[in-house]
Amino acid sequence: MVIYAFVIASIVSAWQSADQRAKLLIVIFFGINGLLNVAWSWLFFRFQRPDWALIEVVLLWLSIATLLWMLRRISVRAAWLLAPYLAWVTFAGALNWSVVQLNGPFDAS
Repeated sequence: MVIYAFVIASIVSAWQSADQRAKLLIVIFFGINGLLNVAWSWLFFRFQRPDWALIEVVLLWLSIATLLWMLRRISVRAAWLLAPYLAWVTFAGALNWSVVQLNGPFDAS
């Protein structure tokens, strides 16, 4: 929950500091990130495919890193507020890797 509060605080901080063009980018990039966040949960928990989720977590991590890079020009505070999210996804990715290593291979059955 705390991480999501930081993400929301980051969005608000960036939004308040952004011009119109940057606001559009904020909506697009946070939207993509949100979709990737939900997709990881679905792949890992609902479809029970940690192998697919491992591939997807790389995209999620890259989306957060891109947001950090983009937001640092708009609001340094907004960028720093995403650092715990990036750290958490790094940790989750390591756990995901361990699950795949310890339990693979996975199949569609």
